[in-house]
Amino acid sequence: MDLPAEYIAFAARYRDAAGFCNLRLKEELDSFGRVLQTELAHIYTDAVELTARTAQLGAYFVGDGCYGEPGSGSAGPGAMPDIVDFTEIICFGMAGDGSPFCLDFRGARGAPSVILWDDDYWRKISNSFEDFLLLFS
Repeated sequence: MDLPAEYIAFAARYRDAAGFCNLRLKEELDSFGRVLQTELAHIYTDAVELTARTAQLGAYFVGDGCYGEPGSGSAGPGAMPDIVDFTEIICFGMAGDGSPFCLDFRGARGAPSVILWDDDYWRKISNSFEDFLLLFS
């Protein structure tokens, strides 16, 4: 999976700050006009950290009789079915509350969407990393 050029350029800007960026939303909306309350606190700037953070997803988000069960998804804005297979997901950053931001390559190997763990469900917040960056000041 190739990382988007926009991600690579953005991560390079924050490399000297160890990835800390603490960006606030321009408006409390995702790219689709749905309410979103978050911030981009930290971006992972190297392959080692991307790999490690992505591997943690598989340990944190496991089917447990509730999470990962068919029909157990949320009705929240932008909600997606629970993810238990992270082979086509790359965790690239973290919100202030520790929620992971991820690139979702499932079904679009060359153009990943951006998803977020929003308290108790996964949600799609942008169609691309470029659109994702437009959300922030």
